[in-house]
Amino acid sequence: YNKPDSITETKDDNDISHLTEVEEKFNNSVNTKEICRAYVYFCSNFGGFSVNKVLDLPPTFQSLEFLHFTCINKLQTHLISLDLLDGCFNSIIVKIALEKRIQICGFNNWMEFRVEPKTKLNGLIDAYKLMFEKFPVDGCVKPEQNRPLNLRIVLDIENRDKTDQYQEKFEEYISESFEDLKSATKKPTTVLKKISTLVITFEELDIKSVKFQKKYSSEYQLGDWIIQLCCLIPIQIAVARNNLFLPLKDGLFSNFEFDGYGHVNNIAENISFGWYEGIFKHFSDKQVKVVSSMGEQSCGKSFMLNHLVGTSFDGSAMRCTEGVWMSLEFLYVALDFEGLNSLERSAQEDLFLTLFNTIISNLILFKNQFTVNRDISSMFQRFQDGAMLFESDPKLFQAKLCVIIKDVPKADIEDIIQEFKLKFSQLVSEEVGDNFISRMCRGGLDIITWPMFNDNAWFKALSILKKKLYKLETKYDNARTFLQNTKVLMAKLKICDWGSLNENLTQIRVISLKKLLITVISYAKLSDILRDFKYSDRILPDSGLQLYGEYESFAKLSEYLRAYFEEIVKLRKDSSNDAKWFSDLNRFIKYIINRRVLRVQDWYLQNTAKFSQENKTNSDIVYGKYAMEQEISKLMSLWTLCGLTCHHCGLKCVKNRDHEENHDCLTDHECKFLCHFTVIHNRKSVPTCGYKAGHEGKHVCKEVNHLCGESCSLIDKRSCQQICSKEIGHVDEHLCPSSRHYCGEDCSLSTKTQKGYYHCLNKCIIPYEEQHCLHRCENETCPIQCPILDCQRKCQSNKHFHCNTHMQVDHFCGNEHQCRELCEEAGICKVIIEPKKQEHEEVYKGKVEGTSITSTKYIQSSERLRCNKRIPPNEFKHAGKHTHNARDDLTQDGFHFCDVKCQFCEYFCTLPYEHTQVHSTTHGNMIHSEFTGYAGNKLRIGDQGTFVLCNLFCKNLGRHYHIDYCQSQDICQGQDIQHINEQIQPNPSIPKDFISHKLFWERAGFKDPYSAQEQQEFAKCDQ
Repeated sequence: YNKPDSITETKDDNDISHLTEVEEKFNNSVNTKEICRAYVYFCSNFGGFSVNKVLDLPPTFQSLEFLHFTCINKLQTHLISLDLLDGCFNSIIVKIALEKRIQICGFNNWMEFRVEPKTKLNGLIDAYKLMFEKFPVDGCVKPEQNRPLNLRIVLDIENRDKTDQYQEKFEEYISESFEDLKSATKKPTTVLKKISTLVITFEELDIKSVKFQKKYSSEYQLGDWIIQLCCLIPIQIAVARNNLFLPLKDGLFSNFEFDGYGHVNNIAENISFGWYEGIFKHFSDKQVKVVSSMGEQSCGKSFMLNHLVGTSFDGSAMRCTEGVWMSLEFLYVALDFEGLNSLERSAQEDLFLTLFNTIISNLILFKNQFTVNRDISSMFQRFQDGAMLFESDPKLFQAKLCVIIKDVPKADIEDIIQEFKLKFSQLVSEEVGDNFISRMCRGGLDIITWPMFNDNAWFKALSILKKKLYKLETKYDNARTFLQNTKVLMAKLKICDWGSLNENLTQIRVISLKKLLITVISYAKLSDILRDFKYSDRILPDSGLQLYGEYESFAKLSEYLRAYFEEIVKLRKDSSNDAKWFSDLNRFIKYIINRRVLRVQDWYLQNTAKFSQENKTNSDIVYGKYAMEQEISKLMSLWTLCGLTCHHCGLKCVKNRDHEENHDCLTDHECKFLCHFTVIHNRKSVPTCGYKAGHEGKHVCKEVNHLCGESCSLIDKRSCQQICSKEIGHVDEHLCPSSRHYCGEDCSLSTKTQKGYYHCLNKCIIPYEEQHCLHRCENETCPIQCPILDCQRKCQSNKHFHCNTHMQVDHFCGNEHQCRELCEEAGICKVIIEPKKQEHEEVYKGKVEGTSITSTKYIQSSERLRCNKRIPPNEFKHAGKHTHNARDDLTQDGFHFCDVKCQFCEYFCTLPYEHTQVHSTTHGNMIHSEFTGYAGNKLRIGDQGTFVLCNLFCKNLGRHYHIDYCQSQDICQGQDIQHINEQIQPNPSIPKDFISHKLFWERAGFKDPYSAQEQQEFAKCDQ
């Protein structure tokens, strides 16, 4: 009988198979077995009733479930199935041999020839040839990585005697394939000459056998092998779309959600490079060099980068690279950039990619076609556009630009180099000091002609780039620095923040230090994050001592140190002079705390040294240091011991000075010395004293009545030892050995301070018999806190009651203090980029149907910084105005930006406040502009410039004019202005004028942001 059937077809549509399960008798017996049978119908016979082939499938195919055809590399057809019962994947190759005839139409005649069927399908072997055609064979930068290849082929054959025959055939086939590869590509193929091929059968395949593994396997260090495997897979880290630079998270788009201060830092923390994050952390102490590839589309950028560094960026004659892709080859980081001048990319998007490339790279490979055409000129203009955006920081722009001219015949080398040199010379002469070569490519400019692709010299020329890469100084001292700088730069490009990268890194560094400050002070142990920058050291741990704990009592916190001191120096119970013991303990504690303080200060200094050298008055560093000083002050205050008399005995209190509970020596309060009357105890063991620890007089036990033993008549007085120490049977007043019985009333110190009402909690120590109105406690110094906000130090006075005079007393601690007021100077202290506060996510909709972009709008805003002047000792204020950036001599105030904004993008002028020049800035997107028409970006009348930079809007317009509201019809006719008689949007009722590009920026009040060459081109519209 037949069970339910299945119909399937091959992927090349050559045939359809009818699959069914049948039962057949086994060896002419009554027993039957189930088999799967296929009835094959070829396409040429469709419509007929005859079956072309009837095939019984192997016994491993026991079910029609999950059975279908698949094709490997468009060459081999396989019938595959899943055996869920045994957990197996089954596959058999299907050979289809058909006769085909095709006709070719020639000129006035017909030609007919026979297409022979291909019976040898070696697609799995050919894949190696295809791989080496596209990707490097021998490494250029790291030739020591080249290792001989071993190919193991396992055949499903029963006759093991034929393996030698098959091996000869495979070796011959592979050898011919690689010879064809070398002949076609002219690649160096040293590694391929050493390839070894071995053929075995399935019977010999025993991968669990240790002997088999040792014979047929190669050994690698697992960690190195995993890293090399991961480095074969590039990851996309950014794209440029809709005139925006968009960083990716783990190669995917992600909505960056953040809040609070420091938006660049928050965005940077959301950027992740996938599996490369772990690799960079593994090589965190290694230096990094970045080599990137950029240029025209389809000129072999990825191919060259692959063969130089050994990466595997995919590439083809079609546009396939989008945005920026990253790969890694042993800390040679390779960045493959999308081709410039794409029809799908705007000038602004190209600018973002070019700017990112220039800042991040050590070596830029800029590939060009054979001639200097208009497209190449516009590509170099992208570099020029970015030259004025970021500050010209010599540490930021260190790239070497190698302009590579492809496919140059030997006869044309000198002419083409001269042509490119003239082009660059013209650019430098026009832009003078603002040219991008001087500002952005401080590593230099090289023009290299590259041989034709079919020339043997093509791959040999890679050694030129290799030497240049080796000679370049490393831009990043370690991988973590590279990782952080790259992410911060990507975050700044995302929000069009053209401010100093160093300021952002300083801010991020100080934020990191603040987060770790409590841990450093508590344990003196740091995370690896602070080994990023040069001269940053890892602080030595203080034997793992915990010196600070927010939720631990001081008694518990100090227990280890007290025990250590008693073990090493002297046990307290053995000390006859507790004041001396306490003094030694106090000195020991101060040594430990001062050692920790010095290390914390050195830690902060070394981790900000790089930034403080460049800007000693940086507000972030100043207030980071102030935060450190405050925490150190808390630590020192915490470990200042009390030293007053214990509430329960005569020992010194070892709690911290500011405790609120009763004074406590943190012992059992019992005297540990032996009884003084040893003779009475005869030869028996002498018991310990029965008095409280630290008592006066002789040590007396409780086992024998050596003395009176009655209660002291002054037992209610403070410091009373309670038991009468007179002889047995005395008739006068019972008195204990204590020489003084104190008053015991609350201390009279009570006063109102700037931080509230203060009352001393200690008890009076004046003898009870003395007449006194002022109760004075054991503490001789002033315990009141310094009146300066946030200062927790105590008053510097050694007089407990110095505030009881008729003069005004301020209780200063005697130290300098950091001013906490806001800067009072005119102008802008700091410009920050932040997301515009809005209730809902903004969706920008263009006038053209279907043009809508969901975005977060970023705007510039100003921030008032705090004064960084120091308040002199014993003063509430410093001299002069509050300023955030005072000079060392305090005679000049710091730099403040002009407070005028560009009316189109709302970016602040970057010149000093009250400058005399024309306003100038690095512009943002034209969020307050409406277009009357803008080709190439799907914008129409009424569209806004949300995603168009002020300094790029006119770039592709050539000779053009602008439209502005008419200021006066009497003056609206001239060379730079022409009145418009028609009514046009927006606000059609208001008269408007055509104005020149020059007049447009004059009215804006800002310096024309376009290059000198572009301004000359725009001016031709008015001639």
